[in-house]
Amino acid sequence: MTEKKTDDMLWTPLEVRGVRVANRIVAAPTATGTADEEGRPTEAALMRYGALASGGVGLVVMEHHAIRPDGRVRRTQYMLDRDELAESQRKLTALFSEANVPVLVQLNHSGGLVRDAELLKRPGFVPVGPSAVPHPSDEFGVVPRELSREELSAFVASYAAAALRGLSAGYRGVEIHAAHGYFLGQFLSPLTNRRTDQYGGNVQNRARLLLDVADALRDLIGDEAVLSVRLGMADVLPGAPSGGFDVEEAVWVARELVALGVDILDLSGNLCGYDGPGEAYFAPYAAAVSERKGRALVVCTGGIRRRETAERLLREGVCDLVGLGRPLFADPHFLRTWKE
Repeated sequence: MTEKKTDDMLWTPLEVRGVRVANRIVAAPTATGTADEEGRPTEAALMRYGALASGGVGLVVMEHHAIRPDGRVRRTQYMLDRDELAESQRKLTALFSEANVPVLVQLNHSGGLVRDAELLKRPGFVPVGPSAVPHPSDEFGVVPRELSREELSAFVASYAAAALRGLSAGYRGVEIHAAHGYFLGQFLSPLTNRRTDQYGGNVQNRARLLLDVADALRDLIGDEAVLSVRLGMADVLPGAPSGGFDVEEAVWVARELVALGVDILDLSGNLCGYDGPGEAYFAPYAAAVSERKGRALVVCTGGIRRRETAERLLREGVCDLVGLGRPLFADPHFLRTWKE
């Protein structure tokens, strides 16, 4: 990989869809549990995200919002499954607008991966997924109901409706969550997708729903809104024996997403989740995409803690942006130490 002869790239601005990103640091979507049980932001959310807005990042991806009532991971997860929730988000997005920091909203469905036993006790709450097989990370014995082909078109419409609600609330774009073993990641993985129709089998079929969602959102949100996808690059961490969805398949999916007009590829793990050993543990996955990405921007996340590491990733062309999650929420002014 050719090394770029540019110093201090962290503080170099860039532009995507006319949206100015003041530096190369992204506040990665991090579940905070600061929504109420209706999926609306609370006062705790305004305090936490207000601090983040003033922390000096170039771009923020807001934590995942469920697109349907049966797509919640936890009771205190944000929701965008109905129109009245868009209005409740305006105070939240205003925090970033006032700080001149662009913010995207992440859209998600949990599929067969539920992290809150209380949700499973609620009348009518039935987890759904590509196949009736337990998720490898399931804690509660959940076997999701397999969705029919006819039902899947309704999911595309649900993502689209949630995206429009997000834009009306003041977000500058949307991120489709297809990582960490949630719904769209479950379709990508042959370990959770055992279908024999056009949504199962080879990677082209397993990626069909994700590509349909991305295609629909790109047309719907217009040329001025940013479209990002958080793509789980493999079912295992870098260096582990391959199994399930793998990097070569993910690179193919990434290129198809770029061809559909996706602006940002935000890379992480799939069934293996988002935690790994050491620092910048997803860098090999980001490098694999960056070599063949086309015109999209690549975000590398995963345990990045040191400014020198972030700068090296940018300088070597591993990624275009670096994502920080927990350090920023532990200390919203964490970046001051990098600048100093």
